[in-house]
Amino acid sequence: MSPVERLANDLALADVAFESDDAKALANHLQSIDLAGATPSDADGEAALNAWRNSIAAAPSAMRGRVLGPAYLSGNLAAGARINTEQVLLGGKAVSIAAGTTPKDALRLRVVRDDGKMVCEKSPAHARECRFVPTYTQRFRIELYNAGQEDARYHLVFD
Repeated sequence: MSPVERLANDLALADVAFESDDAKALANHLQSIDLAGATPSDADGEAALNAWRNSIAAAPSAMRGRVLGPAYLSGNLAAGARINTEQVLLGGKAVSIAAGTTPKDALRLRVVRDDGKMVCEKSPAHARECRFVPTYTQRFRIELYNAGQEDARYHLVFD
């Protein structure tokens, strides 16, 4: 199939999946349409595309969590406390995780694979980067621990 034929096929199959409430098939065809870079050139096409997207927006994905782009978490961490967040990271794609902290010397950053193997540890965490390339797409646990004697403010950055 040529790219144009493939796009026409995906549009038709997306319409069928929408009408039959097959969210998984619809999501797959929408992904193919997006990868083709196609955009509707009329109001009816745009309305159909919006309806398709809205119908799967609430549908659960196969892998829970999100694959990150630039994002961050901010908060306060009491002395002796820790926070954990889990993130799905793409295999073969470089990952950078860093923390901006106040005070600068109290927090420790750890990144652990889903199987429990530690990938990176920075102590103190302030403005020190954990940079690595996951072998395959999987869930990672990112932990900040406040080893200081006072509350700390943090900004945990993912890219």
